[in-house]
Amino acid sequence: MFSIVIPAYNEEKYISLTLDSIKLQNFKDYEIIVVCNGCNDKTSNIAKKYTKNVIELKEKNVIKAKNKGASLARYDKIIFLDADTKFNKNNALSKISKQSKGISTCFFLPDKTSLKYYLFCLAKNIVSLFGAGNGIIICNKKDFTKVSGFDKNIFPLENRNIIKKIKKINKFNVVNTFVITSMRRHENWGFSGLFYWANVIFFNKKNKYDPIR
Repeated sequence: MFSIVIPAYNEEKYISLTLDSIKLQNFKDYEIIVVCNGCNDKTSNIAKKYTKNVIELKEKNVIKAKNKGASLARYDKIIFLDADTKFNKNNALSKISKQSKGISTCFFLPDKTSLKYYLFCLAKNIVSLFGAGNGIIICNKKDFTKVSGFDKNIFPLENRNIIKKIKKINKFNVVNTFVITSMRRHENWGFSGLFYWANVIFFNKKNKYDPIR
């Protein structure tokens, strides 16, 4: 059984696609928790059509949203799923239930049919084999609690950080299934995105990571 935690900030254009992909899964033992943080659009109203577990936080803060969702999770296995990320096939949850380790992610595909985005995904999927998230993180609630959850001081590399922490006490793997993630940030940033991530990853610079809506 899974608790699927979806942090969402003004995701009215994407949230229904994400939630539809969950509802279409042939694996049905799950709960959905949507944590709206700082929303001033229709995200909350849309989410309430899919689940009664819609939490509204005044502050726009994805780390607090994820940790809040995890604190409310009823099941031992938590899936953190980005609001603009959907399952590619209806057997994804079934595969996750059989293949996920202590902490896991999945491979991902772009939502745009462009060679540059497929090349980006190929590179990112290779990197994920060594401990990076792809819009989805699966972990045991016990392990998540043991490492004190997501670090409020680590953003936007919070997924990589939680993998790093839990890898010290449990196994990591990439489940052999795909999610589809929005390429809106890559469309907006273009090649400047490479310099942004290089500064964040290699030089530990705290560059602004403004939402793209």
